[in-house]
Order: sequence, then C-alpha cells, then structure tokens
Amino acid sequence: MKQHMKQQNIRHVLLLFLILIMVLTSLPALAQMPYKTFTLGINGELVETQTAYEPVRSMTRFGEETLKDPQDLRMGKDGNLYIADTGNKRILVVSREGELIQEIKDKKNFKTPSGVNVDAEGNIYVADESARAVLVYSPQGELIRTWNKPTHPLFGDTAPYKPRKVVIDKRGNLYICSKGNTNGIVQISPAGEGEFLGYYGANMSSVTLLTAIKKAVFSDEQLSSMAGIVPISVENICIDEKGMVYAVSQTSDERSLRRLNVAGRNTLVPDYWTELTSAVAVTQDGSVFTANANGRIVEYTSEGDMLFVFGAFDRGDQRVGTFKSVTGMVVDELDRLYVLDSVLCSIQVLEPTEFTSLVHEAFHLFQDGKYAQSKAPWSQVQRMNSLFTYANTGMGEALYREGDFEESLTNFRNSGNRQGYSDAYWEMRSNWLHSNVGTILVVLVALIVLIQVLKAVNRKTGFMKPLSSLRERFTSLRLISQTGWTFQMLKNPYDCCYGIKHEGRASYVSAVIMLIVFFALSVISKYFSGFLFKTVQEGQFEVLSDFINFFSVFLLLVICCYLVCTIKDGEARFRDLFIGSAYALAPMIVFLPVRILFTNVLTYNEAFFITLLDVISYGWTGLLILLMLMYLNDYSFRRTLSIVILTLFTVLVTVALLFVIYVLIIQLANFISGIYGEVVYRFVRRT
Repeated sequence: MKQHMKQQNIRHVLLLFLILIMVLTSLPALAQMPYKTFTLGINGELVETQTAYEPVRSMTRFGEETLKDPQDLRMGKDGNLYIADTGNKRILVVSREGELIQEIKDKKNFKTPSGVNVDAEGNIYVADESARAVLVYSPQGELIRTWNKPTHPLFGDTAPYKPRKVVIDKRGNLYICSKGNTNGIVQISPAGEGEFLGYYGANMSSVTLLTAIKKAVFSDEQLSSMAGIVPISVENICIDEKGMVYAVSQTSDERSLRRLNVAGRNTLVPDYWTELTSAVAVTQDGSVFTANANGRIVEYTSEGDMLFVFGAFDRGDQRVGTFKSVTGMVVDELDRLYVLDSVLCSIQVLEPTEFTSLVHEAFHLFQDGKYAQSKAPWSQVQRMNSLFTYANTGMGEALYREGDFEESLTNFRNSGNRQGYSDAYWEMRSNWLHSNVGTILVVLVALIVLIQVLKAVNRKTGFMKPLSSLRERFTSLRLISQTGWTFQMLKNPYDCCYGIKHEGRASYVSAVIMLIVFFALSVISKYFSGFLFKTVQEGQFEVLSDFINFFSVFLLLVICCYLVCTIKDGEARFRDLFIGSAYALAPMIVFLPVRILFTNVLTYNEAFFITLLDVISYGWTGLLILLMLMYLNDYSFRRTLSIVILTLFTVLVTVALLFVIYVLIIQLANFISGIYGEVVYRFVRRT
C-alpha cells in the first residue's frame, strides 16, 4: 500500500513538472510581440511603452475568395468592410469576421478599381484610375451613376483625372484623389451632371533659394521631375463625422498628415510624422491613425499629439502585426484596427490593450469637460506607467481645473508640459502673494526702518568704523583691487582700458578670476535655471565639455584678434587684449545672477523681462568689446569694426585649418594602423 502511494506521488510530481515546463516554454511565445510600441518622451524623443494594440488575427480568405493587390478599405454604416480588390477587378463586401457578403463585378467598366467608399444610403462609390471615372453602384451592385472628368474650364484641359481614392460628405459632395494632379483634391457637387466645385487642399511646394534658381534655369518639363519644385499630390483621404477631410501625402514633413476644414485650410499640425504615409483613418472621437510604407502605424489625438507608434515591416515571416504595404485602414466603434496590406493580400485586425483603453477613456472624459471623472483612469495609467507623458499631462490638467495647482505643477513637470507648468505656477504664485502680501510689506518696512536706525546710531557713535576700516584694508589688497577694477569698465570704459594698459591696474590672475566667475555663472544659468527657461534636459550635465569649449573659444578669439591688430598697426599687447576681453564681460557677470533669479520666479507671461535682460547684457557687452578694442589700439570706431570682421574671418580660417589637420591625422593614424595590422597578419601566417 505504501509502495503504491509512493509511486502515485511520484507520478503527480512528474505531471506537475511537465505542466510547469509547458507553461514556462509557452510564456515567451505568448508574451513576445512582433513589434515594439513607442510614445513621445518629455524631450520629444521616442520612448518605449506598453503594447498599445495587439494583433489578434489575419484574414486572407473570405469564403472561397482571396485578394489580389487590394488598394482600399472602408467601413460602411452597416459595419461591413468594403474592399477594393484591384487585382481581381472587383469590390468585396465582407463582415468584420471575414465572411463574404457580396461581390460586385463590372467587366464592362472596372479596369483598376483602386478606391471605394459607401454613403449613408449604402451606395458604393468606386474610384477607377484606368477607367478615369468614379462609378456609383446601388447596395444591390447595379451601376447608377458615373462621374467622368469635369469639363469646367477651371479644372484645366491638361490636368490629369485618374481617380485613386474617393470620399463623400453628408451633403453628397465628392472629394477625389487624382493621381498626378498636383492642384489638389478634386471636389465635385452631386447637383446636375456633377458641378466641379474647384480644387481643395492642395499641397504647397517648399520654396528655397535653390528651388528659385532651378525655376529660373530649367524648363517646365525638367521641373516636373524634380522633387520639391512641383507640389506633391495627395496619396489617400478619409472624412470624419464633422465633415473634416484628412489627407495624407508621401512626404517627410508636416504635410504628411493634414486635417482640412471647409475652406481647405489645414487645422492639424502633428508633432511627429513619418515618411511615405499611405493610409489614414479617423475614429468617432477624432483620434487619427496613419500608416507608412515601413509598416509603422501612428496614432494621434484629435489635437495632433502623437500617442503611439507601433507595427513593423514584414521580413518574410508573415507574422500577424507586421506589414509590407498598407493601402487601407479603418477603425470600428471599439477602436479595433482593420489594416489592409496590398502585398500580403490580407486584412489584419488589431485590438487595443487594457492600457490603451484606459488612455482613450481618460482622453474622452477630459475632452468632454469631465475633468474630475478623468482623474481615475489617468491615475490607473500612471500606476501602469508613471513615465507616460500624456498621463501626467492629463492628470495635471484635471488637477489644475480643480484648483490643486501644487500637484498639477508636479505632473506638468513630469510630462515636460511647459505651458501647463507656467499656468499652474502663475496661479500658485498668485495665491501665495495674496496670502503673504501683508507679511512681505511688514518685513520690507521693518528692514527700511532698521537700516535708517543703524545709520543714525552710526553717525552718533561710529560703532561701524571697525567694519569700514576692515573693508578698506580688504579692498586695498592688490589682487582684490585688480579684480574690482573690472567694474570700472561699466562706469568708464576709457579709464578702465587706460588703467589696464598704462597703470597696471589689472593682471592675468585677475582676468582669469573674472573668466572663472563668468563661466561659473554661465554653468549655473544653463543647468539651474527655472524649468520653464532651461535649455538642457533634466539631469544632463556636461561641465567639462562646457569648460573646454568656453576657454578654447575665448583664447582663439583673443589670439586671432591680437594677430589682426598686430598686422593693422594696433598698439595693444596680447596681455592688454586678454585682460580687456575678460573685463568686457562685466555686464554679463552683473546680469547673470539676476537672470538666474528671474528664470526661477517668472512665468511665460513675464518672459519679456528675461528677453529684455538678455538684450541689454549682450548688447552692453558687445559695445564694451568694441570700445575696448578702440581704446587699447587707438583706433577709430570705423577701423575697429573692420578689425572685428577680420578677426571673425581669421577665426573661421583657423577652425577650417585645424579641421583639415585633424582629418589628416586621423587618416595617418588609420594608415599606420592598417600597415601594422597587415604586418602582424603576415607574421602570424608565416609562423
């Protein structure tokens, strides 16, 4: 009996061990995604985040039918998918699960049906590039209308009419993407025979000095083949419930995605874009999806903020979630993505994860003005990913509208939202001032009274004479006196330069001290300015690099200036120019502490004061440098300006020469390394 129980226990242990092995070996396969998901970080860079959309299935067969070079995908009001199966010259209507519902064939009219759309009544619009027409079919598949090339003079006799995509607004107006037509989207009214309403939302060409020269030199035929000279045509379009048309173009700038209003003006400037955008889709809430030729799908908020980047290019393994050439895309009411691939001849379905659903829920509540309700999902998103930028921004906005400015300040800083931080800080500072204005006034009045009392007592008793004599002895020290002479440059530049040149009122040591003081203040200003005005990333310090750059540039400028002044009969010695240049930085030394203070207490509303401070300090420093060169060399003002220009030119030549020498040294080092490697190789081979 005991032996039997022992054998049974061994079997149970072995069974549990096998189950554990199976689970552990299956976990990586389940967890491994074919792509990574990214979002925008605090500083605008792409950072990895949780998976936003999971690929759940790929539909390649619909009943007994398969696709061949499909070019467009739309979703009708009935919830069915409408596919422009271009290679098979037909339109397929399928369910979301992939069941074939209807097949529309028209051997007489279909040539290359590359675009499809459905209106509210279920009529099917087909854009056929080769047939040069937009064909309209009833829900039963009967041809009821044909939109041929507009005959209106404004369309243009030579303008191509090759419809590739088509969308319809609620009034029945057609928006047609015509291949090769750079005038814009063709807009046609359903009235009568089809009135041409004009071109809509044309892409503007980027005009630079080089393109202007090309336009003046080359012929129209040559210009048409040059990128950037002729506006690019729209690649794909879709339309939302409000009648806003979304147009994508294969370009690497903000024109890759545009949201066009009734007047054809762009109302959406995305903060991130990808090249070769080929498809676009929009949800009922205004979120926008685009896809590009590299298999990447980008989700934007309704404001144009990039939310997620996901997807990958198919390298031949045909994994669900990888793409080769996305030509169509739609989103249903559950935010499921249906992605059409013309090369893989499939429709892939991607579902939002729990993380993405929470993000969408929070965004929708916030956009509807339900700020208090949006806090709960934002809080959950933060628990799942505390570094998710939009969660911190959304929580900050919700807290700001509730009046919790201190907490919103923290969230805005974590998200890098400077405008939100400025608004929250303004409110928090305003509340603090209102609460403490009485105390501040009392302290100021007390300080003024105390100072006046001390002055009166000192006049009668002289109790501060020991401090005065100590200060005089301290300032009479040679190095302290030489360093203090710097500020004479602010009062009287001529006297300061005369003291430097003829009276020995300054030295190399005092000049180096002032340079170190200026460098230290610059470093503090760069790395410890207020969050709103800091120009470097949080936690990034490159003090050694800053030190080398500052002193290298300073010495290079002084040496080049000395060489130019020597050639141009200048009277200044190198010592004079070195010390004078250091002392000319006096305005910056005086104003930098004030600037540091301002950046930590002011908001964007008072940024003018910081700008004004910069203009005064830089302008004053530049003027002192000119006066210093003029007084030390006994130049006229006009001659001094020419010396400055020659000095800058000399600096450029010197930098170019140093760069050439650096390249030659690198090439020599590589040559010697190559010879050494060859010798070692031959020696080893012989031995």
